[in-house]
Amino acid sequence: MGNVSNQIALRLGYLTILQGIIARLANSASAMKGGSVAVMTALLACSVGEQTPFHWALFVLPGGLFMGFHAFFLQQERAFVQLYNAASDAPLAQVLAFRIDATRLASVREPLWKVLCRPTVLAFHPPLLATVLLVYGVVQEARRCC
Repeated sequence: MGNVSNQIALRLGYLTILQGIIARLANSASAMKGGSVAVMTALLACSVGEQTPFHWALFVLPGGLFMGFHAFFLQQERAFVQLYNAASDAPLAQVLAFRIDATRLASVREPLWKVLCRPTVLAFHPPLLATVLLVYGVVQEARRCC
């Protein structure tokens, strides 16, 4: 009976480690969204200055970088969820190794371009960039006429 309880304790320990990793990755993805809003807003504020030479393309690079980072953290989070699901579905008699190596992650990681096409990424970053560019255009047009 002690062997089964040890297996349960080890399994719960492993799943707890994976849950912690997943939570940190989810927080990082949320931080990328917040950082994107903050940087884009700061750039917009800088572009309104009187003697500031600014071009609309300067918004695209940070927007793309934050979109890529968000997709990266989402990709990693989804990979660890796959590891978590595999570990929780494994028979209790199977001893799980606590080691998380690159080959195990690579086997469950989906390509970054597929993650970039996920609604979580596409519903946030392109509309944010479009909104900032629209506001920038309106401000530039208002500056020309007045």
